[in-house]
Order: sequence, then C-alpha cells, then structure tokens
Amino acid sequence: MKIELKALKYSDFASQETHCFQANIYIDGKMRGTADNDGRGGMTTIRPWQLHNEIKLHTDKIPPRIVKYGDTEMSLDTSPDSYIDELVTLALHEKDLKRAMKTRILFTRENQVFETTKFSAAQMAVDLASPRLKERLKADQILNLLPIGEALEIYAARMR
Repeated sequence: MKIELKALKYSDFASQETHCFQANIYIDGKMRGTADNDGRGGMTTIRPWQLHNEIKLHTDKIPPRIVKYGDTEMSLDTSPDSYIDELVTLALHEKDLKRAMKTRILFTRENQVFETTKFSAAQMAVDLASPRLKERLKADQILNLLPIGEALEIYAARMR
C-alpha cells in the first residue's frame, strides 16, 4: 500500500504545537480522502473515518519505534494520524532540501548535515563536477550528488 499526500497546504505562522496543514490522501494513486490539523496541538483528522481504519491496517504492520529520553527508552507505535504527520514532515524536509540544493552544496560529516555558503549556478556546476569536492569539504557524502530519495532520507534523519 502506497500512501501519499498531495495538494499539501502548510501554514508555518499558524503552526503552534503541531503542523497546521491540509492535504489530500492518495492510496495507490487514487484520492481517498483528506487530512488536516489546526496546528494547536490536537490530533490530525483523517476524513472519511473509514480511511483512518484503512490506514491503520498499514500502520499496524510498522514495527514500534524506540525513542530515548535521557536514560529512559520508550516504544512508540505508529498511529494513522502520526503516520500522516510524518508524511507532512517529510514533505516539508523535501521542500527545504530542494530549495537549499539549488544554491548550496549539502554534505554530511560525522552524522551531521552541513551546507556551504550560496553559490551561483555556474559555480555549483563546477564544484559538483570536481573529483576532489569530498576531500575539500572533508565530507562523508555530498547530498547534491545522490538521488533525491536517498538524499532526503539522509537529510530527514539528521533533522530529527
């Protein structure tokens, strides 16, 4: 089951405790419903309610995530609304990543993401073609040179 969000409308100024957004939910390429959150700390609403149950069948198969708070470890199950929230977060990270990669070189070093100062398109092309770029930046990986899906996975993991 492939669950996607399309027509995502996000309001940064209205996001107080949670993301304030509206989006259409697509499953396997077909629009099935909507999701929204008012950004004030409440749960994400999935409509119609039957879609919530359908997404739950998918999220029940996702193993619990282990989260550490100081010395305490907690096991968190993925609920349909938290899954949708994660898709919103991932979409926002993708937007930020693509915007940054237009004018900056993004790279990893010691499990952190760094970015260069802004470059012109011509200078970016020259630098990205340089065989010594990784060495010059002391980088483990250059995100601009990876497929967008792989770069997003690395970028999003470091932004948590």
